[in-house]
Amino acid sequence: MPNPFDKKYKFQQIEEKWKKFWEREKLFSFNSNSRKPLFSVDTPPPYVSADHLHVGHIMSYAQAEFIVRYKRMRGFNVFYPMGFDDNGLPTERFVEKKYKLDKSKIKRSDFIKICLKETQKGAQNYKKLWCNLGISVDWNKTYSTISPLATKVSQWSIIDLYKKGFLYRKKSPILWCPFCKTAIAQADLEDKTVKSKMNYIRFKIKDKKVTIATTRPELLPACVALYVNPKDKRYLDLVGKKVQVPLFKNWVPVKTSPEVVMEKGTGIMMVCTWGDQEDLAKWKTDKLETKALLGKDGRLNKLGGKYQGLKIETARREIIADLKKSKALIKQEEIEHSLNVHERCGTPVELIQSKQWFIKIAGLKKKWFEYGKKINWYPAEMEKNYRLWVDSLKWDWCVSRQRYYGTPFPLWYCAKCKTPIFAREKDLPVNPTEDKPPLKKCPHCGHDKFEPETDVLETWATSSCTPFLIKELAGKKEIKEKIFPVSLRPNAFEIIRTWDFYSIVKSHYHFGKPPFKNVMVSGHGQDEQGRKISKRLNNYVPSDRLLNDWGADAIRYWATGASLGQNLRFNSKEIKKGRRTTTKLWNVGRFLAINSEDYNFKAGKTPQGLEHADFWIIKELNLTIEKVTEAFESYDYAKAKNELDAFFWSKFADYYIELVKYRLNGKAGRSKTASQFTLFNVFLAILKMYAPLLPFITEEIYQDLFKKIERVKSIHLSSWPEKIKVKSALNTKDFQKAIDAIDEIRKYKTSQGISLGSELAEYSLKTKINLAKYKKLVKNAIKVKKLL
Repeated sequence: MPNPFDKKYKFQQIEEKWKKFWEREKLFSFNSNSRKPLFSVDTPPPYVSADHLHVGHIMSYAQAEFIVRYKRMRGFNVFYPMGFDDNGLPTERFVEKKYKLDKSKIKRSDFIKICLKETQKGAQNYKKLWCNLGISVDWNKTYSTISPLATKVSQWSIIDLYKKGFLYRKKSPILWCPFCKTAIAQADLEDKTVKSKMNYIRFKIKDKKVTIATTRPELLPACVALYVNPKDKRYLDLVGKKVQVPLFKNWVPVKTSPEVVMEKGTGIMMVCTWGDQEDLAKWKTDKLETKALLGKDGRLNKLGGKYQGLKIETARREIIADLKKSKALIKQEEIEHSLNVHERCGTPVELIQSKQWFIKIAGLKKKWFEYGKKINWYPAEMEKNYRLWVDSLKWDWCVSRQRYYGTPFPLWYCAKCKTPIFAREKDLPVNPTEDKPPLKKCPHCGHDKFEPETDVLETWATSSCTPFLIKELAGKKEIKEKIFPVSLRPNAFEIIRTWDFYSIVKSHYHFGKPPFKNVMVSGHGQDEQGRKISKRLNNYVPSDRLLNDWGADAIRYWATGASLGQNLRFNSKEIKKGRRTTTKLWNVGRFLAINSEDYNFKAGKTPQGLEHADFWIIKELNLTIEKVTEAFESYDYAKAKNELDAFFWSKFADYYIELVKYRLNGKAGRSKTASQFTLFNVFLAILKMYAPLLPFITEEIYQDLFKKIERVKSIHLSSWPEKIKVKSALNTKDFQKAIDAIDEIRKYKTSQGISLGSELAEYSLKTKINLAKYKKLVKNAIKVKKLL
């Protein structure tokens, strides 16, 4: 029978062959009729606006997929859909930048058409990458976050929250991005350290002068009070009096608060409406005057007087210049401090007054902490990140956005009394700018004219529905109920505060239970210098080129290089090691094919005549199966790979194969049959343990050597390896000395320039071994005629 293994492993041809086979056979399709236990995965829908895909994308999705393939082999009916996030601000900004568009100057419908066109391209880019990488999703179970299904579920969520009293609309100071011109949530913020100046400015109180320190002199027109610490003796005589704001000449009160840090600046806090969270807290607590200075475009309004219409930076420069002229600016100090910026564009965020929709989350920390404890976090320390975020919550969740592209709010307003009129659930999804409201008259005032809500839902308000959205893809009602809560939520650590937390919030309000049982948190892919991979830095090789040069299995092998939750640097050495591993597996498969022509392999049936080396490798295999299984159960694919590598490369390939070559080359009989049995069964177990990590090479070898025996369509549908049951009194430590003896002779041959395949006439062994047991083994394995 001809050997099916070429001398060289041609990864490009083989990966393409099995990719087409899996797709043609619908190997990873969900079976709604299966009686197997269910394992459902709420895969993070990537932003399809990413037109350059890199190893950072590969790393996080591959790591989650290792577990999915493992669960499938463990006998689970895997529900593994794929979503694409084509909704919201990232797509808007991507389209604006790519087409150099100002969305305010074109029709909303025309802009949305361009967004949809681009997101369809992006989804295809991702699908191509995932297929080439061997990501085993069910491509019949896909959704997009702007699709009718996602819109329907998201709108149902909003209506349900409103009915239950957890959604409300209010005019209040909210976080605002002047560049994106939209409200944002606390979770959309990130800290940025910038260089700035601390300005020491003099206020007047009759004949006395008072100095405050601020980095934001442009907010002087909105100054409504000064605060001092009640224990600060320097300023107690000012309390209850009024001071005059420089340039603007208005008078503001001096109040006390124990939160004022006496050592910061001059010990006097200037409160404006609104510079930061402290300003907002003082304004609310003490019911201070409202001077909403900033407009939605980030410019000063009429309250700015002569500075009206200026952008923040410009107003700051001009006000500082005028303070100098009036001698109200005492001094300036160079400082570095942290700013809240919008994570999408890096623009400093402002607080402006606006009417927005909110979901209640503040003041419920105890409840959110309880939910965190109900979920299994992998790695366990990621629960701390969740708790830190919950502990930092200050505001309710603002879910309305002033954008063009997104899921519409399902409501209209009475044109007269502004009462909100929500859509009926049976009519969902709706677009209020095109559809009519469900009522002809306002139930509050009887007016018959209505205005559509033009705001859209923020992206996370839609994405947080995915745990109960994906069940709608499952088919049968009884299956849908089993899918939610989902078994696994995989995601990167930076969206614990958004996707994970908001999903928990929604699931609590809608269903009173956690949305998922397990959360698997990955780190970031980095370049070789440890920098985050980004298009701006151009510090990555495009993923399609990587796959073409190295193959999917080698890239997947690299993705196992960091434990779960840790960042992973791109490392060509690890990719090369992955290539070497696939080549080694190929060569071992080829070796077995050559040595199996006279062997009738039957998996699991133990023959008579097993020898010491056979018992040893089986014992080591059983220990490895135990360790690898335990690692995969703990979502520790890195440990699984390390344990498997150590066994395959060292114990199996370097030792066992060499120990039994002389038996394979010998005459037919019990010894040869026992060695063939052991080789085949151990190698089959090795392939199965590598299969979740290296799906292509393992499929190829399985089809050539083992499919006809197991009669299973694919290694990925076969069962996870079990321990081989053998009765043996082998002392492992005793046998290890025989291996040490072989190592000793190997080193001697190498030092003398003697080929390992050449026979020594005699050798005097220094390692103490049981010659009665192992003399024959050592002599034949390392080729020594006479062993002393």
